[in-house]
Amino acid sequence: MKLIAQISSFSTLLFCFATIACNNTEPIKTVKIETIKEADLDYKSKNIDNMQSAYKGEVTATAKYKAFADKADLEKYHLIAVLYKAISFSENIHATNHKTVLSELGKSVPVITPEYTVKTTKENLSNDINGETYEYTTMYPEFLQVAEKAGSQASVASLSYAFKTEKKHKVFFEKALGDINSNTLLTLPAVYYICPTCGNTYENVLPGHCDFCNTLNKKFIKID
Repeated sequence: MKLIAQISSFSTLLFCFATIACNNTEPIKTVKIETIKEADLDYKSKNIDNMQSAYKGEVTATAKYKAFADKADLEKYHLIAVLYKAISFSENIHATNHKTVLSELGKSVPVITPEYTVKTTKENLSNDINGETYEYTTMYPEFLQVAEKAGSQASVASLSYAFKTEKKHKVFFEKALGDINSNTLLTLPAVYYICPTCGNTYENVLPGHCDFCNTLNKKFIKID
């Protein structure tokens, strides 16, 4: 009866206590419970740091790709300029989503001053392929693991949208660079469509709804 009374006084740990009692395992060690709690807090804190870092990256990408679009126009690569404008728009949606998540987590977004260097369009594309590759192969997968352990479904959703879209952006950049290297610009589309919910980026042909978030295509933003 004494053990039952102790259990009832710690309602938040009821399941853990009851399971141990029923299985007749070793006595509860407070240090283990505290360690678990500390780990949870570490994941939550790390998730917030990651979301702020992701927000900074997307804000920077938004400004950078807009500047790269202007550079492409100056170099007479109009279709590549359209591509950069579309991806800049997409990255801004990711930044907005990340900002919303941080607000839900009770955190303000950091003040960002985008830092980047505008080079030739060919150099810009090469660097961007590397950047997008890092984001979808390393950065976002790692951020997603932390978000899942932190139990933040909002973070998981926002990071997932960016992760899936960055992979597509890499392919678009590779196609554009390939056209420059072959001295042709025949494979690039003149129009892109952006899902306003997740930033998913489509070329000319549209599905009935977004593959990532099911937003209807009538809501997509046209970039040309």
